[in-house]
Amino acid sequence: MATMMVDVAFTTQLQLRLAYDISVLYRVPLDVHDPEDLWKLIRVAFTIKSGEAAREGVAKAVPALVRPLVKRFYSGSALTAGKALPVVGKHLLQRNVIKIGIPLVGVPLAVLLNRYTTLLAGRHARAVFRNEARVIEIAEAISERSRHPQLMLWVAWLVLRANAKAKIADDEALLMRHLVRLVRERHEVVDEQLAHVVDIDPAEVWKRVDTELGDLSDVLDAAERVATVDGDVNSREKAVLAELRERCRRS
Repeated sequence: MATMMVDVAFTTQLQLRLAYDISVLYRVPLDVHDPEDLWKLIRVAFTIKSGEAAREGVAKAVPALVRPLVKRFYSGSALTAGKALPVVGKHLLQRNVIKIGIPLVGVPLAVLLNRYTTLLAGRHARAVFRNEARVIEIAEAISERSRHPQLMLWVAWLVLRANAKAKIADDEALLMRHLVRLVRERHEVVDEQLAHVVDIDPAEVWKRVDTELGDLSDVLDAAERVATVDGDVNSREKAVLAELRERCRRS
């Protein structure tokens, strides 16, 4: 047990530092004193995905050759105990169950497993932070070109919530978070009314668009970029963009 704890502590520290260093390389700001950023770092380092079952997680964390052994051991009471642990504890158990629960595995396979999980964590961190760097780049471009930053935020939120019944995607939430931050920092705009909006009213946004005079091409460009941040533009987002184009022509 003592040997296992030393191994867990060292490997965990190594993978946390690896994930943090990758975030620095991609210039993604992480404040380890911020609980939200710290939780993001932990999720990335441990490759924790939402909704992942205990047994599914452990099976994916080890090489295919030994997965049948892990599945055989990690069932019944062991699976129940693993599911009862907090998220981080569950994943630590999953990654080390093969070394403590299956006899005659030996040190060589334990070393191989540590190397494998570290490579997995590094690749996952690279994918996550590269994608976040892409989203930040989009937010910076939108903010820099915006001549109507306050209106742009309302329109961006309307586009993101075009399909009110669907759950907002991670990339969409991330983009809105950075847009609000950049507008505050670069344009010194803080919209308290928008900050308290949950279900946005399209009529309120269109009223704001219609009251603006002059060229609104920057708002339209921002809306089009926002719509594509998570992939293809869906039918509801296309409808919002079409309405916005029509109103921008009238202004």
